[in-house]
Amino acid sequence: MMKRINKTSLAIAVSAALSSSLLFANSAIAADETGTFSANVALTTDYYFRGISQTNNDGAVQGGIDWSHESGFYAGIWASNVAFGSTNIETDTYLGFANEVNGIGYDLGWLRYNYNDTDSGSDPDEFYINLSYSMFSAGYAYSPDWFGSDEESHYIYLGLDYELPQGVGLSASVGKSFGDTYDGYEYVDYKIGINKDFYGINFDLSYVDNNLSSSECGAYGYSKSNCDGRLILTASKSIDDTTASSGEDLPIAANVALTTDYYFRGISQTNNDGAVQGGFDYAHESGVYAGVWASNVAFGDTNIEVDTYLGFANEVNDIGYDVGWIRYNYNNTDSGSDPDEFYINLSYSMFSAGYAYSPDWFGSDEESNYIYLAVDYSLPYEVGVSASIGKSFGDAYDDHEYVDYKIGLNKDLMGINLDLSYVDNNLSNSECGAYGYSKSNCDGRLILTASREF
Repeated sequence: MMKRINKTSLAIAVSAALSSSLLFANSAIAADETGTFSANVALTTDYYFRGISQTNNDGAVQGGIDWSHESGFYAGIWASNVAFGSTNIETDTYLGFANEVNGIGYDLGWLRYNYNDTDSGSDPDEFYINLSYSMFSAGYAYSPDWFGSDEESHYIYLGLDYELPQGVGLSASVGKSFGDTYDGYEYVDYKIGINKDFYGINFDLSYVDNNLSSSECGAYGYSKSNCDGRLILTASKSIDDTTASSGEDLPIAANVALTTDYYFRGISQTNNDGAVQGGFDYAHESGVYAGVWASNVAFGDTNIEVDTYLGFANEVNDIGYDVGWIRYNYNNTDSGSDPDEFYINLSYSMFSAGYAYSPDWFGSDEESNYIYLAVDYSLPYEVGVSASIGKSFGDAYDDHEYVDYKIGLNKDLMGINLDLSYVDNNLSNSECGAYGYSKSNCDGRLILTASREF
């Protein structure tokens, strides 16, 4: 059986990060003794794992949060959208130790692959060791029970990273998957690519492939296209220490969030499962801005939402204003039905309000309107409280106009913002169904989110 599906709850993983952050925040030990947090985010045209697409050759949003100690110990959580039926998110948790001896770097640890809508008992654990020297690297990974198969999995690889002129990086790797779990279908994967940093964003263009035949690919439960060779473009950014400056002088910023549920105007977009979210933004001193943001979703074979936007924000007499356009894009849908929305937001002191309008909501040829009011207030100990209420109305709602609301608490700990909020709406079961959602998508719920902008 190949790498496929399962997961422990993202809520558990984020809660673990929360517990660790609270421990460090309340400790009297200096920050360099308690370790530091870092964050990373990536948008890619395909998520491949050991040479095979995990997203049916569609795009992916990926990101995570890591803790590391000066001794060499580290731990972290990383997530990506995937496409395996109703399984739409992979959340990996890991723990390890890395250091160097006589110029040779070593890294050994444990990794658990977790997926939603699967039996957690089949979530595989993998143990690994990686070595590096100069431009070369090599590693070995072992699982005693690969995806509940009761069979062993092994993976070895060799890698090369070489710096070309003009700050261009060249990378290449070759790996082999073998062991009882592969049932005679051992295979080799390889990758070669170039990368370069622009304004703090790393762009990587790589070709990946493997030596699996169509029948061998099918034996692993994949379609042939998942195993085809392909070019992959990835834009990524990381910050090594979230308590330090994130380079605000750069014109492009990044953001990443891990959340127990992605809600939009009071309704879950992920069937009450977790989400990984992130994006990149460009802002000019004039007030003009543009950006891209993505999240996994769960609408049949549609598993990723990618939003693009353009706007202008400024302030007059302490009143902030923000006007712009946003387009909601989804994979495996008719692009003509992806909606455009125009918005205006106002803010003063702790209060904010806004209005959004779409002339053709999801290809319905009908108008959608959304208004909201919000308040953000700072409590003692730098704890924030936020509350908002909004209303969705217009011809597109077919007499099922509704109100949504949210109330929550948030606090920054070690550079990571933690938010615990309750969200709900006034939709009945039948009205929720009229929108194509199941009842549980519209139920009230607590949502925990860990996020970082950098």
